[in-house]
Amino acid sequence: MWHGKQLTEKDYRWNFIVNTLDFAFFSLGMTFGSLITIFPVFAKNLGASNFQIGLIPAIANLGWGIPAILGAKYAERYPKKLNLVLKVTLGERLPYFFMALISFFVVPYDPKLALYLSLAMLGVATFSMGFLGPPWMSMIEKVIDSRRRGTYFAMGNGLGAIMGVGGASLARYFLESYPFPSNFGYSFFCASIFLMISFVFLALTREIPDENTNDDVAFSEYIKGVKIVLYDKNFRNYIINRVLDALMMASSGFITVYLVKKLSMPDEIIANFTAILLVSQGLSSFALGPFGDRFGHKYLIVMGRLSYLVVTVLLLISRNIFYAYLSFVLIGLVNSARMVGDFAFTLDIVPKNRKELYMGVLNLLISPFSFLAPLFGGKLADIFGYETLFYFSLIIGLASLIFLIKFVQDPRRKLNNV
Repeated sequence: MWHGKQLTEKDYRWNFIVNTLDFAFFSLGMTFGSLITIFPVFAKNLGASNFQIGLIPAIANLGWGIPAILGAKYAERYPKKLNLVLKVTLGERLPYFFMALISFFVVPYDPKLALYLSLAMLGVATFSMGFLGPPWMSMIEKVIDSRRRGTYFAMGNGLGAIMGVGGASLARYFLESYPFPSNFGYSFFCASIFLMISFVFLALTREIPDENTNDDVAFSEYIKGVKIVLYDKNFRNYIINRVLDALMMASSGFITVYLVKKLSMPDEIIANFTAILLVSQGLSSFALGPFGDRFGHKYLIVMGRLSYLVVTVLLLISRNIFYAYLSFVLIGLVNSARMVGDFAFTLDIVPKNRKELYMGVLNLLISPFSFLAPLFGGKLADIFGYETLFYFSLIIGLASLIFLIKFVQDPRRKLNNV
């Protein structure tokens, strides 16, 4: 059994390996329940409207944000963040098993009820994930060598994406070989299996308990800490940029449905899209992580914002499947830049003594916009068409990119110009 007062180089290497495998298998599991490709088409086949399809990213974004401040409050009381993470993380993993049961046993009898139950399960999963955001990030800050954080996020994200190519192939087999809804049921069941494998690796993390923890205070008192965070000008500007980014991404949940409809493609094509996205995400991650560790993670964020602008242009001018495939290559790059760049940059920019509070406030303040953006996007698409929605994303994305370059400073590299 491992004991120690501080982590050694050997412990850091161990943590790098087991947390990379946790990250990778978690990402693989999410391939089978993708909120960009699998889940929207599942909802469409259940009779969901554009507004209801917009609920998918809306629920996810709300879940990732609102509970974060509670997670931050509890994390500050835990000397070992891993203990809190392990207590709550089943809430983000087991819902996919229940989605499989819904697909097999509820959809044939009541598709509308199945839709609402699936959205409820999505809510449980994402709210659990949101609660765990600050404690998990706080744990990662402790157990991964600060010189290799970008590389860690890149390896976990990249390995998970490459493994996900096989997952996408299996998902395509399910979609083509089995009738609806069993095809989606098998996909969700695979998601639950790989999410539980990731749980095993997570539990192997070595973490030193904090010597000092904050005293428990009433939530009404703790929430006043928002003012402390907002006095930090650079972090405040980063929050504003993340809000603009959330508004830019209002169109992301409609990309697959839009392309399938515009180019008259069968549902099975979504497995190809997923595979292309994952290969791009994996390969780009392996390059972006070490690059960010060496030169600064702000570069990666800029690259991600710019890539999504190019995606919106491609969607607007798409005439054949080549444009669709190229769009998903770039979406893979967007995902890498967000997973590696934003995660690592957040750990760079938060002060060590209040990192949980800062991360909780960040997610809390972003969440209303992340929640409303896809709902607004769905209504915009219903009333004016998908093209108007993509033009909206293009305009907001340009504003986000300019603001990021001009007003957000990298604490590791004071970038006045990127």
